[in-house]
Amino acid sequence: MKLDIIKPKIFPENKIIAGVTEKNIHIHPQGFSFVETQLIDTNTAQLHRKLLANFLSITPDDFAFLKQTHSDVIHFVDSSFTMKEGDALITKEKGKVLVVKIADCAGILVYDPRNQVIAAIHSGWRGSSKRITFKTINLLVKEFGTNPKDALVYVSPVPSVLKYEVGEEVAKLFPRTTIKTSNGKYFFDNKKEILFQLLECGVKEENIEISPLCTISNVNLHSYRRDREKSGRMACFIGMRK
Repeated sequence: MKLDIIKPKIFPENKIIAGVTEKNIHIHPQGFSFVETQLIDTNTAQLHRKLLANFLSITPDDFAFLKQTHSDVIHFVDSSFTMKEGDALITKEKGKVLVVKIADCAGILVYDPRNQVIAAIHSGWRGSSKRITFKTINLLVKEFGTNPKDALVYVSPVPSVLKYEVGEEVAKLFPRTTIKTSNGKYFFDNKKEILFQLLECGVKEENIEISPLCTISNVNLHSYRRDREKSGRMACFIGMRK
């Protein structure tokens, strides 16, 4: 079955499996969803995971994903990993495919080619306020000796800044990446906030690929802000080939 996927250009294809699933409305009326939602039941979500696994020539058991809670909790993945609560995954296991589920929040994929370690991070405004991207990169440095200058990073589609209206209480958390319009509205630039966190860690800007796509504007992508309970969840994934 045809499955439309956004493929990052920053990673070497002979080493890395990575991408973001599109809505793929031809698969299901509510689109392809990696997990169950209010309108997509568990059996359908499991079928969609099998479809993605077949497309990637892996098994569903090769996926590692989390019960996401908009936290700064990071987990290490090995062959015995089972689902936990948290919002970032790290592994050195080749063949394991790390997945974060997104529908306006950012998915950040990281590959350290020198130490052969990968990470997948989920960061909406709550995760960005807790600096989960910054913390994940620093954990790679601490645990695996990653030099941030070697890291290759992809940032998934998220809402464009002028589509991502927030309240003043959120705007106060991001003075450097929120704009206030003349009519008193606030708009948050999560792409820029994540970029700043990556640069603070020492990641080189030329090693960062940021998708230009807006989840709210692009009807081929899931967006919770646009579709609410009708929204599925895209899989933002990365794995090292065996």
